Amino acid sequence: MDVTLKGLTWDHPRGYAPLLKGAPDYENSHPGIKIHWDRRTLREFGEAPIEQYLGRYDLIILDHPFVGFAAAHDVLVDLNRFLSADENASLARDSVGPSAESYRYAEGLWALPVDAATQVASYRPDLLRQLASKPPKTFDEVLQLGQKARAIGKFIVVAACPIDAISLFFTLTANLGHPIAENADPFIDLAVAREALDRLHALIALAHPQSTGWNPIQMYEHMVAESDAVYCPWAYGYSNYSRRENSVRLQFTNAPAAGAIGCAGTQLGGTGVAVSKQTPHREEAVAYAKWLASPQHQRGTYVKEGGQPASLAAWLDPGVDAAACGFFSDTLETLRKSYVRPRFNGFVRFFEAAGVEINRCLKGETADLQLIDSLNKSFSKRLALEATRS
Repeated sequence: MDVTLKGLTWDHPRGYAPLLKGAPDYENSHPGIKIHWDRRTLREFGEAPIEQYLGRYDLIILDHPFVGFAAAHDVLVDLNRFLSADENASLARDSVGPSAESYRYAEGLWALPVDAATQVASYRPDLLRQLASKPPKTFDEVLQLGQKARAIGKFIVVAACPIDAISLFFTLTANLGHPIAENADPFIDLAVAREALDRLHALIALAHPQSTGWNPIQMYEHMVAESDAVYCPWAYGYSNYSRRENSVRLQFTNAPAAGAIGCAGTQLGGTGVAVSKQTPHREEAVAYAKWLASPQHQRGTYVKEGGQPASLAAWLDPGVDAAACGFFSDTLETLRKSYVRPRFNGFVRFFEAAGVEINRCLKGETADLQLIDSLNKSFSKRLALEATRS
């Protein structure tokens, strides 16, 4: 009897196309196995509790902050038990930056990395040429470019909807040399928080007026459809928008430096493939997950069909890089030096609520000091609650 593996991914071509179009390759080489993928929205991917899906799906594509919940609630298969020492070593060697390590938590490996991303810079080459500018290397240069753009009726842009507003905050604090730790107490020092917020306010003051409502996809869609958005300093990179076949392409590059450590400290994103503890097909699901994360598939069908691989072999492949007009080589340094945010059980709920608060602050609806006090108190409460559960 055939085994059908059901998986859940996120609703963007980068998230679903390589899985749907790669499934026949796996089915053809594994008779008796059928693959079916469903999709959920980008917001559901980032915020919805994973436990609501695990009775219906054998596999789930998730972001690494969910591993704390997984470790605390025993809802995902610990993939350490299915990887040999050689496979574990190979996974570490082939990881783009901390992608693989981000799924290790509480001595377990809760997903295998299949997609790597962090907040990098992007721009429209044709519009940047109009300003006779090169991509900024520092925060001050970003502001200077923003002023030049405004003078001719154009803008720099940022993705600063709630979930991306908190991501920008984490990126700036880490890039300024003060990464927020897993058990930070307080969550953020007052002086560091004020410096990060001062910079965010300065960006928003020059940025496109829709920036506080955009996620990266909405922002990139605007950048390629309209001619008023020149440059973005920090947003999750999407190689889909730099592919050679696009009539209007974006160019991606390493993030600018807010502090003294170059492009280091941007918040890591990406996705991993996890296996539900409730699946009746554990061995088959694990085998498929390992195939999805394998360097051969990642640098082949996966990236060809619009995926953004987590395999370093794919990122270093000249043909893969050329097809994306240098996306991989031009942003790899930022990926390698990216920052892994906290992942404890309960962090995702804090992250979601904090994003709403920071977004309101960037829109002038909350004072900076009120925001900082609220963030410190809510993070402390989450840590205390987690301590009582341990």
